[in-house]
Amino acid sequence: MAALVALNIVLATLILSGGDDDPLAERVAELEAEEEARNAEVITQLTEQATAAHDALLPVMEGLHGVLPAEGPPSGSVAPAADVAGWRSAVDDATATFGEPPSGSTEVNTARNGLVLAVDLLGSAVTAYESAAATPSGAQQDTLLTLASDLRTQAVGAWSVAATQLDVLNIDAGNGHVHINLPIRPGEEVDPHSLEVPGSSEEDDPHTSHN
Repeated sequence: MAALVALNIVLATLILSGGDDDPLAERVAELEAEEEARNAEVITQLTEQATAAHDALLPVMEGLHGVLPAEGPPSGSVAPAADVAGWRSAVDDATATFGEPPSGSTEVNTARNGLVLAVDLLGSAVTAYESAAATPSGAQQDTLLTLASDLRTQAVGAWSVAATQLDVLNIDAGNGHVHINLPIRPGEEVDPHSLEVPGSSEEDDPHTSHN
């Protein structure tokens, strides 16, 4: 952020001076290069964090799908308390993975905030299911189960948007496609770019996919 502020000051000075000062122009180029390098580091860091969080959350997605299928009514079975505690721990681990937000571009911050929001929503889904499991059968339990399912779906949607933004950031940084998708169903494979260029090969469109 400090480099960005310095860059803006130098740019303003350059504009006021008419842009004839070659050393100043060189300094602007240096600051731009430094900012680009810093942003590339943050993108790499966020990609590693998203991958770690994704891996931590997969058991949660699988467990929730077992009791709250993506389609149809709840399975009728109740997840053991130990399993639910494990989901909670996994969500906490995923949240901790992102740590303190580094200074990055607006696009990087948007992607990061979206991923964190998705984890928070999934944590709320676990809380809602935990409440439902502790509630006697009836309308209130049904409402809580529906809430848990809806929050799970919202989490997947928020993650998808943020992961797409992260993919674009990696492409712009020269890293190629990085698909870190959070499947709502165990083993579901989702490639948001699979239909973008019909007939393209892996050599034409290299990418890394996490499902």
